[in-house]
Amino acid sequence: MKKFFDRMVNIFRGAKGNIVSFLQTLFYNSVCKGWIELFGKHDKRTMKYSVSLCLIFKNEAPFLKEWLDYHLTVGVDHFYLYNNNSDDDFMRVLKPYIDGNIVTLIEWPYDHSQFKAYKHCYENYRNETNWISFLDADEFFVPKNVDTIGEWLKDFDKYPAIVIHWKMFGTGGQLKHDSSKNVIEQYFTCWDHFYHLGKCFINTRYDIADYNIWHVHHHTYMSYPIFGIKMILPAVNQFGYICLVNHKIWGAPQNGYGKATMFCNHYYTKAWDIYSKKMKRSDVLFVDAPRSKMNQFFKMENNCTYRDYLISRFYIKMKIKQGIIKI
Repeated sequence: MKKFFDRMVNIFRGAKGNIVSFLQTLFYNSVCKGWIELFGKHDKRTMKYSVSLCLIFKNEAPFLKEWLDYHLTVGVDHFYLYNNNSDDDFMRVLKPYIDGNIVTLIEWPYDHSQFKAYKHCYENYRNETNWISFLDADEFFVPKNVDTIGEWLKDFDKYPAIVIHWKMFGTGGQLKHDSSKNVIEQYFTCWDHFYHLGKCFINTRYDIADYNIWHVHHHTYMSYPIFGIKMILPAVNQFGYICLVNHKIWGAPQNGYGKATMFCNHYYTKAWDIYSKKMKRSDVLFVDAPRSKMNQFFKMENNCTYRDYLISRFYIKMKIKQGIIKI
């Protein structure tokens, strides 16, 4: 009887939580969204940079060049890179970009302080760029119908933040990573649906509501004035719905990516040799990183039932920019 009672209590709590979340989302998408659409202003600022990325990294030297070159290809103007105690040859990779004023390098020797790095970046550099995103070195923004991120963002410039949910990529059964190839050229197996978390483009006209919670990393909540009151507003998704973090992705198809026009490809595992090393490595954020658990690997890998090649449309353009292809 006690087990039955406890189960009913849990069901009631879950239902109550779902109702509250639904009512919150309804409020955001009626009152708040209506206000933004009617009274929100387009961004008329001319900044030093239009689109920038912030990355905190530790021992990512083999992957930094590709990550930089790819995002330059899709229209990112500048990068704020926070070095978290790397002991590899990252400076050899970054020096040309630093010398070319493409990368601003900040030494960040503090343990498990990723969110503090984001706060430092936003407080010190937001006035240089219209848009910024806090991205990781295994994440790549992929526009579908336009050539640059900046073009895509024009339709959202009234909003304080836009969340792009992850498209999760696995090993594809590869035991060893091929270092002669780019990451984006050798991993194609992925989930057939969006992951419930992702990364945001942040409109620097607005304040980030809180740096001390998980939201700032995946689904940034922003301060936005409505009726003269500063509201804490979750990010809008690319389908036009303001959604809570960790909840249903409103407007997205149940399966597949048919309506989406922007993706955040997350190459979570790469090949087994890369992932198995990361399982034993310290993390820029977590003391006890989720990657260290074998069940986390299988959770990600077993959902990879789909193949995706959208990012390949940028290969040639990237290699021309890199000087690999001469025209």
